[in-house]
Amino acid sequence: MLPGACAARVLPPLSALTMSFFTAVRFSPRLWLPGMAVALAGCVASYALWRQQQTSMDAIAHLRFEQETRLFAGALQRRMESHTDLLQGMRGLLTVDPQLRRAEFERVASELALERSHPGVKNINFTRYVPGAQRTAFEAQARGDAHMDGSLPVDFAIHPGQERSEYFVVDFLWPREGNADVQGLEIHSQPDNLESMLRARTSGELAASAPFDLVQETERRTGIMIRLPVFADGVPPGQREAARFLGTVGVSVRIDDVVQALRGEGHLKRLTLAMSDIGPSGAHAGSAALLFDSTPKPAQAADMEREQEVQVGGRRWRLQFQSAGTFLSAQEARLPGLLGLGGMLITALLTAMVSMLVLRRVRALGDVQQAGVALRESEERFRAVFSQAAVGMAQVDLHSDRMVRVNRKLCDLLGYTEAELQQLRFQDISDPRDLDADLAFMERMRSGKISEFRMEKRYCRKDGEIVWAELMVSRLCLEGRPESHLAVVQDIGERKQMEQALSDSEQHLLGILNHMPVGVNLVRGRAIAFRNDRHVQICGYGEQEAPDVDSWWRLVMPDAAERHQAREAWKAACMAARHAADGAIRPVECHITSKAGLLRTVEISGVMLEDSHIVTMVDQSQRRQAEEEVRYLAYNDPLTGLPNRRLLLDRLQQALAVSARHQLCGAVLMLDLDNFKHINETQGHDMGDRLLHAVALRLRACIPEDDTLARHGGDEFVVVLKDLGASPQEAATRAEAMGLQILDAMREPFALGGGEPRHTTLSVGIVIFQGLHESADVLLKRSDMAMYEAKAAGRDALRFFDPQVQAQMTARVALEADMRSGLEAGEFELFYQPKMVHGRITGAEALLRWKHPVKGYIPPSEFIPLAEQSGLILRMGQWVLRTACERLALWSSHPVLGQLSVAVNVSPRQFHEAGFVPEVLEALAGTGADARRLRLELTEGLLLQDVEDTVAKMVQLRGYGVGFSLDDFGTGYSSLAYLKRLPLHELKIDQSFVRDVLTDPNDAAIARTIVALGTSLGLQVVAEGVETEAQRVFLERSGCHAWQGYLLSRPLPGLAFEDLVLEHAASASVGATA
Repeated sequence: MLPGACAARVLPPLSALTMSFFTAVRFSPRLWLPGMAVALAGCVASYALWRQQQTSMDAIAHLRFEQETRLFAGALQRRMESHTDLLQGMRGLLTVDPQLRRAEFERVASELALERSHPGVKNINFTRYVPGAQRTAFEAQARGDAHMDGSLPVDFAIHPGQERSEYFVVDFLWPREGNADVQGLEIHSQPDNLESMLRARTSGELAASAPFDLVQETERRTGIMIRLPVFADGVPPGQREAARFLGTVGVSVRIDDVVQALRGEGHLKRLTLAMSDIGPSGAHAGSAALLFDSTPKPAQAADMEREQEVQVGGRRWRLQFQSAGTFLSAQEARLPGLLGLGGMLITALLTAMVSMLVLRRVRALGDVQQAGVALRESEERFRAVFSQAAVGMAQVDLHSDRMVRVNRKLCDLLGYTEAELQQLRFQDISDPRDLDADLAFMERMRSGKISEFRMEKRYCRKDGEIVWAELMVSRLCLEGRPESHLAVVQDIGERKQMEQALSDSEQHLLGILNHMPVGVNLVRGRAIAFRNDRHVQICGYGEQEAPDVDSWWRLVMPDAAERHQAREAWKAACMAARHAADGAIRPVECHITSKAGLLRTVEISGVMLEDSHIVTMVDQSQRRQAEEEVRYLAYNDPLTGLPNRRLLLDRLQQALAVSARHQLCGAVLMLDLDNFKHINETQGHDMGDRLLHAVALRLRACIPEDDTLARHGGDEFVVVLKDLGASPQEAATRAEAMGLQILDAMREPFALGGGEPRHTTLSVGIVIFQGLHESADVLLKRSDMAMYEAKAAGRDALRFFDPQVQAQMTARVALEADMRSGLEAGEFELFYQPKMVHGRITGAEALLRWKHPVKGYIPPSEFIPLAEQSGLILRMGQWVLRTACERLALWSSHPVLGQLSVAVNVSPRQFHEAGFVPEVLEALAGTGADARRLRLELTEGLLLQDVEDTVAKMVQLRGYGVGFSLDDFGTGYSSLAYLKRLPLHELKIDQSFVRDVLTDPNDAAIARTIVALGTSLGLQVVAEGVETEAQRVFLERSGCHAWQGYLLSRPLPGLAFEDLVLEHAASASVGATA
């Protein structure tokens, strides 16, 4: 068994246990008894739980029912009492002004917003007391008292009109709409209403009437009147005998509206209500007058009922509530059943568990022996893992600290044998520097505070060497052994070395920061955690004088106002950096005073980090100096100090403007050193730079101060001459004189570095300008063309710009552009000129042709040299090589065409490319062409550029079977020295010798010599340009049996060439048969 693991087996699946359980029951029925007992007890407990929960839910429902009824009764009480404030206000109005006019009463009442603030109030009125003798005068006065809208109540009359000793008449009323029948109503006509009127006058307090039918309503008419008496001069009730009773202010309340308003506020949920008036307060209950009734008809039995009384204006109202629904939520109603069902489920689970545990106990006795075997096997596996672990392991007694068992890895790590380590305690091999921490952890483990720990510590090997290791200790308990712990020791020496290297790297970084040319410091909070030497050099204050940011600002900016302004600018920059994606703090320029008293202008910037920020400080004096240097370099050549191209263009543009303003001519002279590339290659670039500097000095001595001398680039200089006269002829004469003066000056030798004098010359191109007819770029281009004309004339010469030359250059540029687009559009194709050997066509030379979409076929003599100059020859060569290989691959399966070889011309530039050989091999491999059928034609000029490189590439390709021809032999620098080294297959006699071989003895002698030379070297000799039968016969007699030319055929497209070969082969076959 593994140390520290429990001895429990893995339980079998539930299905297996169930099957075993039923098998045991079949043979031993007594095993049912524990399960049945648990099932019975569980059912009883489940019923008790259901009953108790059902009782609790009923209690909660009754509590909520009573709470809902009390809330409604309280809300009704408050609603009815709220009318008191309304009536008090109106009574105060009448008390202050007993002669209050009708319009004023209606205006005040209209501002009360009765429908919104007092739901159920149908009107507010003033019922005036009128003595019987004053009835007629009162009615007349009432008809003359205008309403708020200015109309007069001309129909006002007391009704019913019965004669009485005193009247109580509704005089003022609001709102008028819906209450027209109420105005002028005499209260004696409503006995219940009259009772409240008299009670109010007698008691001087608020009085509510018994319910009566509201005359202005047609349905649900039950209402009450709440009145407040009004006395003249506000005499209190105790003195009312001497007071003059004016009447009452009252509100007419419709009971149904009040109840519905309360229902709208959330009351009477799940309740029915029967509300009755049972008489005045303090009196025995009389017959009940129904105020409101929402109980269903016919009456039904309710789960819960309750009665409650409320006091309203001196009368008692009885509220009878019945429940109209459940006061429990659906979840609460289901809770008792769910608990009962849960209890039954738990009972079932407990029954099954008890039954399975009984079965398990029966089976456990049979598994004891198997568990013992498994324990022994587990211990064996632990020993194997312990011994073969890739880390050091030791079993250490927890009390004696001796190592009971160790593995081989730990022995190798510490240099001890297993027996030696078992005689030691872990303290004996621990480094004293780490022992205290180790012992502290062990003490906590012995006391039971921790069960494991991990630490890094040093061990002492047997040979005295110190090794770093990571120690992991955990408690374990092995049966039959005393309590111990397991120590796992892993060698971390390499990691420690890396950590040390990282620490060294950090120190190195600090060293770099400390020697940076800008001031750098690290700010954490308000403290300056680091500052480099340059920072201290700029401001003069170190850590002792300025340990934090505040002290630094005070020292470098003594002026408080200036310091405040600078710090605010810096804070704004820091705040903006916090919202920036890169956290960069924009530069802020400040003027500081160093410790030495020097005033410095510095630029402070930096970058925000998580809990700190880095600040850089640059002395502006250094930056300004650098800016001046940059500005100088931006407009001047660093080698010669002359204006560069940018400044040249600016001055030339100014010269053109001056010329246009004053109508004077000027000139641009383009000067280029002759053979300067040769000087660089043979003497080195350092010597070339010194020569350029000396030339600049000599030219500066020749050019007037008012004119411009600039270095255009490389070995080119430009002179801009102004004010050369009003006519181009005069300007040309003066410019030529200046050019000749420069040429004479350049012919003098240059003494460079005390060595031998150096000679050099210039080629000068001149263009005349007047006004702004041409741009600066055009003038430079034209002077450049003229300069190249001077070089073409032999160098050390002077030439003026020729428009014809410009036309030729424009045509070359257009042709080059057409050639580039032609390569993309597939306008190029290969023609094949057959080669005859002993009367049989054995191959062909692939010749590139360009069919221009407008100009037709362009002669190769026009586009091949331009392709060489522009570099397009590389793309052309690649295309020709691959196309020729594709044609060879196409012919390979044909019995006649498959015997042909194809020769491809290779330009020197293409051949000397580093990837030429892989390019040829890739073309062969990509097309499947036979390398033995491919010939590459080279010129003698190519061989002279780099003989060793040429030989190496030819030998490499020859190894794959590729053949080589030396084209146009005899026209170049023919040399037998390289001819015998090259792995050639054939020589080609140039057509210039073949053309006049019958008429020019020299050409005939040269042709015979080349044939003899090639034959002696074992090379096949091919004559080019054979146009007549006589030329062929002469060559054949001279020993040259291979030829090509118009005598046989012009160069043909691929299909036409194939037809020619097949036709020639067929003719030869017929002739042989005949």
